[in-house]
Amino acid sequence: MIKNLVNSVYKTFNLAFQTVKYFFNLTPQYILPRKFYISEKIADKEQKTLFSNYWIFAALTFEIKNNKSWIKKKIGNREVLIVHENGNYYALENVCPHKNMKLCEKKSGEGTFVCPYHAWSFNPNGSLKKIPYHDRSYKFNSKQKKNTNLNNFDISVIGIFIFIKIKKNNFKIEKQFDLAIIKSLKLLSKMLQENYGEFFETRNFNWKLNFENLRDSLHPPVLHSKTLGKQVDFSDQYKDVPPIYKMLGRLPLRYASSFTKDGENKNNKVGILDDLIKPSFPNGYYNWLLFPNFHMATPDGGRSYSIEVHNPISATQTEISHYVIMNKSNDKEDIFLEEAIEHRLRGLRPVYEEDYGVCESIQGVLKFTDREQNVGCYEHYNMNIASLYRRIVRI
Repeated sequence: MIKNLVNSVYKTFNLAFQTVKYFFNLTPQYILPRKFYISEKIADKEQKTLFSNYWIFAALTFEIKNNKSWIKKKIGNREVLIVHENGNYYALENVCPHKNMKLCEKKSGEGTFVCPYHAWSFNPNGSLKKIPYHDRSYKFNSKQKKNTNLNNFDISVIGIFIFIKIKKNNFKIEKQFDLAIIKSLKLLSKMLQENYGEFFETRNFNWKLNFENLRDSLHPPVLHSKTLGKQVDFSDQYKDVPPIYKMLGRLPLRYASSFTKDGENKNNKVGILDDLIKPSFPNGYYNWLLFPNFHMATPDGGRSYSIEVHNPISATQTEISHYVIMNKSNDKEDIFLEEAIEHRLRGLRPVYEEDYGVCESIQGVLKFTDREQNVGCYEHYNMNIASLYRRIVRI
């Protein structure tokens, strides 16, 4: 009761405060100042605060189906080995504890890990297996022996989705993602085929630019008019002009992630997958945006899903991992599954190119312009996310 009263009082004062700011022209014109997209100092601080302290999507369980299989991924600037053993999952740093040699150069594999420098070997859970010639050449004391396991990170598996947190603390994944989103990921995982398609690329823009683009409700009918716009009607997005109280409020972390329906399929027809794969939802375009860097979408009511994960490697460059996964088909033998995945991959590239082309164009301008953005009230959600981001990064 007291908590509800406090929340009600806070909302009232926040509404009054934001209204005063609005009428006295004290609201900022930008989502984030220019420096947040070009400063390597800020990019480095992101790695230490945001990408180390929070849960970051890392992989699909489909990538490590076999027992004792592993795959190498990047979380921020850390290389992580994600391992599956007897139904358990582990996240290990790709660094040998002897001389800090990179343990694995390959992208994936199975079995134990053996360092290519001095042949130290490790079990799939990161514990030390063997140090060759230990009694003759190393003679570690008890304190040194405690430091011979691989660094391990917190890992959480929601259905088929694997999340990793680099820093050891008591921060639970339920504090970052709303329970409704977690439930949707679990339910979705039960509907999906294990086959998937993937590709990777590196693009020349700050990772935040594309996530602002993904939350920009007015761009799809314009930017994607010749691609996605032929399949999905985004006209309702133009109605998304919020009242003042939605602007610049203090956004709780769990509401920085969202699951929304953003458009209707035109003529109630979604393409060649109609008769092959059953939908998960009513026809339409659905979006999952999980803070900070995970995006999943289905343009056809859940027949097919695309995932893009943006991993910053500098202030002006981003590594992007793409996945395509399909819902269970109407044909028990799934004879057209590979063709359907390939069709979806081909269809995604022009849409991504439109989005990433815009981001790279903006990034190029940010090198020389001295002006900030001039954003409108429909971009309230991006501004709220930016405010949360600045509290996390502490700038």
